[in-house]
Amino acid sequence: MMPPRPPSQGHNERMLTDDDPAIVRRYGRMMMLGAGLASALYIIGLARRSYLALALPVTIVVGGGLAAAAMLGRVLSTTPDEPPDPR
Repeated sequence: MMPPRPPSQGHNERMLTDDDPAIVRRYGRMMMLGAGLASALYIIGLARRSYLALALPVTIVVGGGLAAAAMLGRVLSTTPDEPPDPR
């Protein structure tokens, strides 16, 4: 294993190691596994003609979209004005 590399500019508090790409790949595999499992459950629910198979994912997506819109609105409403130009 190689020694840690010095951080790139702008990342002064953290040392980069050779394991960082492996961690990202592991998270990517976990996300793909979760998405595959969720899609399999969705297809099984549709095959059984379950109302919840459609209602729950739609509710989650709509709720996520509304939460994102609320967060964006909060950020826009609380962002301070630019200071006046000193000229």
